[in-house]
Amino acid sequence: MASQDSSQAIHRLIQITDSHLFADENTELVGMNCQEGLTDVVELVKEHEDQIDAVLCTGDIAQDASLLAYNRFAEKIDELRSPQLWIPGNHDIPGRMQEALGTEHPALNHTLRLGKWGVVMLNSCVEGCIYGKLSESELEMLAKELKLLHQEERYVLLAVHHNPVPVNAEWLQNHSMQETEEFFRIIDAYDNIKAVIFGHIHQDFKIVRNNVLMLGAPSTSIQFHPEHDYFSLDKENPGYRWLSLHPNGQIATGVRRVVGKIYKLDLSSKGY
Repeated sequence: MASQDSSQAIHRLIQITDSHLFADENTELVGMNCQEGLTDVVELVKEHEDQIDAVLCTGDIAQDASLLAYNRFAEKIDELRSPQLWIPGNHDIPGRMQEALGTEHPALNHTLRLGKWGVVMLNSCVEGCIYGKLSESELEMLAKELKLLHQEERYVLLAVHHNPVPVNAEWLQNHSMQETEEFFRIIDAYDNIKAVIFGHIHQDFKIVRNNVLMLGAPSTSIQFHPEHDYFSLDKENPGYRWLSLHPNGQIATGVRRVVGKIYKLDLSSKGY
């Protein structure tokens, strides 16, 4: 576990998600060059973020789960010169991620402590499936970490790839986190959990459930239309979510997107 002692500081986190890189950096996903999108978003982060306490990479890092894609992603995120945590998405292969990073790399840690806060990263991937689910061992880890963080009187932010709550795009419902009852039973027992952030939905999203923020983020690659009942791309540009964690448990957050650029997209695509 990583630890930083700054109990009265405001901690700045950046969420990077759904980069969908390929082994060949020129390969396109429904018309878009995903490497270009990630590069532009990292440059955007450099332009706007003076001090980053952690970069949370919330899955679908690679579209083809190739070692080359993971290595290129790591090189790009390393440019931000900040601690980073990775979790897999449904397109990722965790073992390949570990191979790229090395099994002892701190990016693979479950938990990061930042002053009055604890960040817990959850693996929701089910091998060979688009939808997500937290395994029994992952739920046990979550329960253990939450107990410790509560004893330490820390506020908590959880990060996972699959959305645990419904979104407005109906076609995404079958691809979301399934069997969420135990997940919510565990987290509903604590009043120090302040937010759950996730990727997967390729769009800005924000609701409050049981006094906990549920936050989706734009992808660094293609964006999904937030309202359609079927697969549909949005013309919104790639971006990232920022979060400021205050020592009193408050969270300020927003998204920032690339501006002044039009990306090549196949808007007629029915999926990938």
